[in-house]
Amino acid sequence: MISGEEEIQTIEKLEQDELRAQMKLSMYASVTNIIPYFNNLSKICGYIVARDKKVVEKFEFDQSEITSFDTCNDIWKMLEL
Repeated sequence: MISGEEEIQTIEKLEQDELRAQMKLSMYASVTNIIPYFNNLSKICGYIVARDKKVVEKFEFDQSEITSFDTCNDIWKMLEL
């Protein structure tokens, strides 16, 4: 059985882990201009943000229809725009 103090420590650790994950995602988006969307595990999808052009472009690739290599190349091409 978990004591009240152990439960509080567990909750605090989970909150810290969530904050750390959010910060990593923010840094990743800042560096790559890509905001991944993780709610659909069968597809690779997200948004490419071009702040200087004030443009947001959605991308979505079905992993069963396109190779990882082609997905990567297509995303690189989108980033160049």
